[in-house]
Amino acid sequence: MTTVDFDHEWMTWGRSGGVLSSQGHSAQLDIGVMSFQRRAEVVAEIEGEVARGISLKQATDQANQSPGVAHRSQVYSLSEGKYVIDDTAAVGADSAVDTLKSVTSVAAGGKRIIAITGALSFDGESDYDSLEAFGALVVRLNIDLWFAVGPAARSLFLSVGREGSWAGESQHCLDIDTAYDEVRALIRPDDVVIVMGSTGESLRPLVSRLLEDFS
Repeated sequence: MTTVDFDHEWMTWGRSGGVLSSQGHSAQLDIGVMSFQRRAEVVAEIEGEVARGISLKQATDQANQSPGVAHRSQVYSLSEGKYVIDDTAAVGADSAVDTLKSVTSVAAGGKRIIAITGALSFDGESDYDSLEAFGALVVRLNIDLWFAVGPAARSLFLSVGREGSWAGESQHCLDIDTAYDEVRALIRPDDVVIVMGSTGESLRPLVSRLLEDFS
């Protein structure tokens, strides 16, 4: 089977890519999504296209021009160095893990990260697909502030709190309005706010309100 090698990987706010090579040819991958998971999926798709006889350049060009998934890791650069990331389309724990890893990799300790999520679905195949493992990852990634929104998300709030020595960094909000008030009062210049998915009420209105505030 024809293989495609992937080297010189990079990721920045809202984009990721690298250099693909196969059978003496190379091409630059540059996709409009900041996601380890999606980038790996795109490379696998390109490899499949090359195996079917499509040139590496053509397959990569098509991937570069493909639109991202709406409300999945969409990055908004706002005033005073702030970023709001709309990840409300992702309701599974595996997708949330991907987003947190991607954002913390790009931020690299230089920005404070505030993460907001509703109840997530723990039914995938991720190594972190349990409340305990997910909570431990949030602490290990040094997420600065963690907000779980809605009654069904209380277990996430408790899990994150159990896995680290927290002094108010992990909070539970009963509804979107309360979450907005709490988060809005804490946002500072250069902060990154991630709004993730929910198996219940969508948190997309929260994204809209934050974008309106800081645009």
